[in-house]
Amino acid sequence: MQPLQRAALRSARGVRSQIQRRYASHGAGDAHHTSSGTESFGAGFYVAITAVPVTFLGLNYATSGDKEPYFTRLITNTYNKYANTWAERNNAHTDMIEQAAADRVLFLNEASNAVRHVDLRFPEIFNVSSPWNVPAGHGGANLDHLIAKYEKEAFEQNERKLQEVKENRVPREQPVTPFAKRTPAASDSG
Repeated sequence: MQPLQRAALRSARGVRSQIQRRYASHGAGDAHHTSSGTESFGAGFYVAITAVPVTFLGLNYATSGDKEPYFTRLITNTYNKYANTWAERNNAHTDMIEQAAADRVLFLNEASNAVRHVDLRFPEIFNVSSPWNVPAGHGGANLDHLIAKYEKEAFEQNERKLQEVKENRVPREQPVTPFAKRTPAASDSG
């Protein structure tokens, strides 16, 4: 074990002696550079040391008096401004939605002589057949009675919805009733 240790120490000494260290005060080949032997801390050090008491005094000055500290006021005012902006946007958005809903109710419940549009997705499904070689008079079924039936159903449904709105009984706007609690006797009987 000792011969291995001696060999490792010898090789480490050899590597250590080959490394040349160069420092800023030992100029490599600078003929006009004179080594003073002392180096100063530099401007950054003095600025950092000066900043500590200046910051301390500034914070003492900012927190003196009855008002809140400067940074607290800055943060509070910034977030209050955002809250006010969002409140204004939300109010404007709510007003627009209410106006759109009022317009929709107005147009849906208007009594006009115009033909009502009933959402019949594809009424021609009843007439699907080949358009070629159809004898005269056998082209398609008369859908007037079917359209009248769906118009009547849609009209009754809209009247019912209008009545619910007038009576303030819209299902989506009613408060949710809590579920009845199950008693142990009721669950055991099943």
